[in-house]
Amino acid sequence: MNPINAIIRTLANCVLICLLVIWFNAANSLGDQDSDLFYLKNLSISQLSSLEVTTVSKQEEKMADADAAIYVITSEDIRRSGITSIPELLRMVPGMQVAHIDANKWAISSRGFNAWYANKLLVLMDGRSIYTPLFSGVYWDSQDTLLDDIDRIEVIRGPGATLWGANAVNGVINIITKNAKDTQGGLLKAGGGNLEQGFGALRYGGRIGENGWYRAYAKYFNRDGFKTSTGHDSKDEWDMGRAGFRMDLEPSLKDGFTLQGDIFTGKTHDRFKTTIGLPDKLLNGKVSSDLNGGNILGRWHHHLSKDSKFTLQLYYDRTKRNSVYMKETRDTFDIDIQHSFRLFSRHNILWGAEYRFTHDDIPHTDVLYFNPESRSDNLYSAFIQDRISIIKDRFDLTLGTKLEHNDYSGFEVQPSIRLRFKPDRYQTLWAAVSRAVRTPSRADHDLNFVLHRFDVAGVKKIVLLEGNSHFKPEKLIAYEIGYRLVPKRRFSFDVAAFYNVYHDIRTTTFVGKEAETPFFGKDVHVLPIKIINRYHEDSYGVELSTTFGLTDWWKTSFSYSWLKLHIHSHRLVLSREISEGTIPTNQFSLRSYMDLPHNLQLDTMFFYVDDLPDMDVPSYSRLDIRLGWTPIKNLSLSLKLQNLLDNRHPEYMSIDKLRASEVPRSFYGKVTWHF
Repeated sequence: MNPINAIIRTLANCVLICLLVIWFNAANSLGDQDSDLFYLKNLSISQLSSLEVTTVSKQEEKMADADAAIYVITSEDIRRSGITSIPELLRMVPGMQVAHIDANKWAISSRGFNAWYANKLLVLMDGRSIYTPLFSGVYWDSQDTLLDDIDRIEVIRGPGATLWGANAVNGVINIITKNAKDTQGGLLKAGGGNLEQGFGALRYGGRIGENGWYRAYAKYFNRDGFKTSTGHDSKDEWDMGRAGFRMDLEPSLKDGFTLQGDIFTGKTHDRFKTTIGLPDKLLNGKVSSDLNGGNILGRWHHHLSKDSKFTLQLYYDRTKRNSVYMKETRDTFDIDIQHSFRLFSRHNILWGAEYRFTHDDIPHTDVLYFNPESRSDNLYSAFIQDRISIIKDRFDLTLGTKLEHNDYSGFEVQPSIRLRFKPDRYQTLWAAVSRAVRTPSRADHDLNFVLHRFDVAGVKKIVLLEGNSHFKPEKLIAYEIGYRLVPKRRFSFDVAAFYNVYHDIRTTTFVGKEAETPFFGKDVHVLPIKIINRYHEDSYGVELSTTFGLTDWWKTSFSYSWLKLHIHSHRLVLSREISEGTIPTNQFSLRSYMDLPHNLQLDTMFFYVDDLPDMDVPSYSRLDIRLGWTPIKNLSLSLKLQNLLDNRHPEYMSIDKLRASEVPRSFYGKVTWHF
């Protein structure tokens, strides 16, 4: 082992052991401390419990009262983590599977089914859906914003389809940015290190008259690539530039307007091998993808009365990806209305409707073509939900359903029933039964993808993955129960258990015999593999998290999750989207925020993730440390050290299934100036 690496690892282990000893000693002495010592300088536990969230019910409610497995990453969590990308922030969420595939790709999901193109997790940014209907997943390499502008990230583990629609099967991630009036003045930051080779951002906010505010920002980063297990360059560098604005107007006490937008351009790099059927001229070389896009969103809310509110939202989104193996241009327009009101004294009614239009152009390449190359799709939906107060402030029942029509599978119904019981102001018990579907994507329906090329006795052959025009929606029935305890100041505790039953899950199988196809030439024989629905799964697990305010200068958080799958498949199935050995059974994390003398902050994050035996990925532990210092008002300096416990480690199987990129030890420094 390199002597420097050995010294760093030894120091990191010492720091971790010291923190654990101090944490357990402080936790054991909680009962002997005066309650006034548990009020944190930045955000107390009681304030966290009063944090307003909107993702669970599409209405503002206290997080402590939510009848779902919700976790909130606050702006203070983001700042003190020192993390520079949205996917990495999601590691804080109990039960969330987050795995680096390479330097610019992640596999992210909740409660299983994790993959590069994970398709059962709905992701929104300020109410704008950022999953692509191409494969019902998220291109994480193009999802970004100025992290200083994020107010919070609300994450629901479990179905959210009754309110949010198809693809909110295993969870919903809602990234919510700050109101423009909360980002006044200027911000300038810059930094760099061995992996984060250089990054910078500039933001300025001001007023528009007496009741209006605005901000505008620009940012850029350049990230180096990872290395393989043999130490070779993975050739997966990544750079991106982005700019955007937001305006918030409050012309009256009853009305509010928001207008915001972003544009971005960037480039990612990949290294592929023959197993995905690229032509000889590209084998083992670097393949670049150009990413471009932009969006604009407008939202108006109007209070009809004290207990009635109307919201109208519209957005337009355009994305473009261009590489040698895939080219896609997509335009999306969406209009959404929502209305809430009280009926009699016990019913809180929420209803809404949405229309979404999307159009794509996907010209054929040497390995991929869609039939047809261009397609327009329409989505119509409506939902209604009634929260019934059975015993005021103690016991309520929520009934709701989403009615949705898409151009692939037609009409879908996604109902849910939720119970919430509060024996006192500090405790919440909840239970839910929900139905959700993952509707067919463009790839499920129209894809033709070359998996492999080879010759047999002079005959050229290809293995072709084909879409299925009769592909059915994937279905879930979910049973959940949870308990949340939030005493006034000392700590919070949250636990959720679930049992999920999936049907008609996507898989593939050989169909028919070899055949010639005009697209690849008359002398090329095709071995077709078809996408089908032919297996089902049961999964169950437990997720818990707790937060301690140990002293007035120290806060810690702990989370743990356990997940098991049982796969039931047909004997003719060739492959499955997921297996028992492709997700971690156990995960846990420990975070610590310390406010030290002389305006210093010491923040640590420790993660453990079980092995993935079906991917030959061993278990790993990761320790990150951030040291922050504010020498003068409005000027902050920080040093971030990541993955201190090993030189590098894999987290997921590589895309070509032969050579995995490994997450390296890294560091960077950052300067932030508010003016």
